[in-house]
Amino acid sequence: MNHVSLQELLPLYALGVLDPAELAAVQTHLQTGCEECERELRAHDATVASLASVVTPVAPPAALRQRVLDAALAPEGRTETVQSWKNWSPGDVAAQDLFLVRATEGHWESVLAGVSVKKLYLDAARRTATMLVRMLPGTQYPSHRHADAEECLVLEGDLHVGADLVMHAGDFQRAAAGSVHVPQFTVDGCLLLITSSLEDELLS
Repeated sequence: MNHVSLQELLPLYALGVLDPAELAAVQTHLQTGCEECERELRAHDATVASLASVVTPVAPPAALRQRVLDAALAPEGRTETVQSWKNWSPGDVAAQDLFLVRATEGHWESVLAGVSVKKLYLDAARRTATMLVRMLPGTQYPSHRHADAEECLVLEGDLHVGADLVMHAGDFQRAAAGSVHVPQFTVDGCLLLITSSLEDELLS
């Protein structure tokens, strides 16, 4: 593990949430007497101490730590790979009057830590994809602008759209073309049925 990677772990070291391998790597490095890292760690320790006096500890969702690490360590532009359905092909469906996907068919693919999608149908002519989206507790999908109308039906769990709107199983939303979705997140996890444009633009 290089020096830069170790420095990125110092805030988590101060919080006491590193896994055993990361903890050992940081402790071994600190034993070398690196003044830069020791100075940075003292600053993090002071921040943690000040927070501890005013914040009541709450156990975070299981997926939150990995999501934070992925966001912090990802190279610029990584979020463009989130919309993997832009690379889907329609398959041999043009001549079918009835297209069917059984519950046991298809596969789930990860698009973010804790967020995965399953292809149901891709309409190449309309440039839209219909998919199942599964979000684990504590995960979030970034803000995006709709190139065409997006439709979302919550099948299971909770979906929060910004700070004010909470959707539950059976709730439906339709976002018009040109509209912007603020980041959406789930507390307890959710399963969504979504039809979305292949031309949507990620904003964060």
